[in-house]
Amino acid sequence: MIGNRPTEWAAAAIHDAFAAYHARFRAITHQAKARFEARDWLGIQADATERLAIYKAHVDAVLAAVRDGLGAHATDPSTWEEIRWLYGALIVDRDDCELAETFFNSVTRRVFSTVGVNERVEYVFPDASPDDLKDDDATPIARRYPRVRDTAELVARILGDVPWRAPWRDLPGDVAQVAERIDTAVRAAWGEGAFHAVEMIESPFFRNKGAYLVGRLLRGPHVRPLVLALLHGPDGIYVDAVLLTSDEASIVFGFSWSYFLVDIARPRGAVEFLASIMPLKRIDELYTAIGYNKHGKTELYRSLVRHLRAPGATFEFAPGEQGLVMSVFTLPSLNVVFKVIRDAFGPPKRTTRRAVMDRYHLVFVRDRVGRLADAQEFEHLEFPRECFTAPLLRHLCEVAPSVVQVDGERVVIHHLYTERRVTPLNVYLREATADAARDALLDYGQAIKELAAANIFTGDMLHKNFGVSRHGRVIFYDYDELCLLTECTFRRLPEPSTLDEELAAEPWFYVGEHDVFPEEFAAFMVPDGELGELFRAAHGDLFTVEFWQGMQERLRRGEGPLYDVFPYHQARRLRRS
Repeated sequence: MIGNRPTEWAAAAIHDAFAAYHARFRAITHQAKARFEARDWLGIQADATERLAIYKAHVDAVLAAVRDGLGAHATDPSTWEEIRWLYGALIVDRDDCELAETFFNSVTRRVFSTVGVNERVEYVFPDASPDDLKDDDATPIARRYPRVRDTAELVARILGDVPWRAPWRDLPGDVAQVAERIDTAVRAAWGEGAFHAVEMIESPFFRNKGAYLVGRLLRGPHVRPLVLALLHGPDGIYVDAVLLTSDEASIVFGFSWSYFLVDIARPRGAVEFLASIMPLKRIDELYTAIGYNKHGKTELYRSLVRHLRAPGATFEFAPGEQGLVMSVFTLPSLNVVFKVIRDAFGPPKRTTRRAVMDRYHLVFVRDRVGRLADAQEFEHLEFPRECFTAPLLRHLCEVAPSVVQVDGERVVIHHLYTERRVTPLNVYLREATADAARDALLDYGQAIKELAAANIFTGDMLHKNFGVSRHGRVIFYDYDELCLLTECTFRRLPEPSTLDEELAAEPWFYVGEHDVFPEEFAAFMVPDGELGELFRAAHGDLFTVEFWQGMQERLRRGEGPLYDVFPYHQARRLRRS
């Protein structure tokens, strides 16, 4: 056994590395307000990208230092048990204790290449109940506004308490419109009786061009979200939308958007607050939405374990068609799919495992504009064999034997991705009402356009590669052919000059690796009948070379996007643009 001094040093080194990571995380996050005030949209996106990289950099650095410092004891489990105990004493009073535990796990899993979990050297479950996020003794993260004479006066105080270094465009007008929206919603939900208070998280939430003031209306035991979406135009800051339902708030914090930049000292308190206004959101989704995706991953694993403990809990094939690159399964009680890369891909796929992983990383670091499902990457997971249906386990072992291995009564999956489960668009179009199918198909075309404006070309645009969320938004989730739009070469189909060319089953002309022919899209994008006619009327430009080349030109010139995408319906906007 190594002596106390090296273990104390190691615990302190990991603690200091975590503290440095979170200080840098918050420093980058803190810049978002100044970026918004200066309308520095590229700066906000650059900060968001930088922030994604710092976790791994700090883990890598302390891992190398601790391995070197512990020498021969660097992989001794009893040494790490003591380090874990000492580390726990260092973090117990931190406001970000749960994040510190996840950081420690990131180090020890790398040290031991842990398969499954090792409770001796990891924080597997917190001491408190996972559903008990109350932290009543801590400093509040929200400001409370008791009800005053009228709603307009209250709104004026809320908006006035955020110290912007930029002018409001029309603060009195915003106050009046916001107050009217609140009063209308409260009357509809709670009758004529007034709410008694409002609580607002003190720090604004920033993402791309938007800032969000997030709070809740209180009336006795009843809680209702209050989310004010702010924009900063050439003439000043203004309230663009008022969101007053859990569904609307949930879309703002959805799994298909980039993470928020919000400067909060006590993440657990913020998550508890957000959970109160979005009760259908899992805790892991809320941590991830505010930028703590690594701890979100920890909470997702804990949630998965709890679901698997239920009697009869069994993984099964996910609804929809199995892909040529990924095999996808799900747990019915958990709104998540699990995606395993196959060892070999059927034709016409010509990609590689490394290329697929690179595309998932590209999605991780890009602006997802509300149209790309966020994915969590897991390694070396272990499950009881009884948690798999026999056909699913047989399938996984056949198509991905290098990744999925059965050892007695346990199944080890060495690498997989998780995504939020949605209804595949092809399934949705078959089962939905006529109106819902129309809305989804039109949103499918809009999703492709919004992604293109963000320099993303989905590649394979088959309906089965898109899904519909519970809010009716169309999301893309199959990334094996995804690339930057500016990497593509959009071409017209050459006219055949002979009958043989016209009847040829295969292209009779040269097709480069990055060549794309938009005229071919209609064959698989447009359904038959009236629905197809509606789609062509709304999105027929997708089948033209001019649309795609024009989008490329805008991107290459660095012009603003053709579409400013915001996570709320046009009807919720105070002004029509």
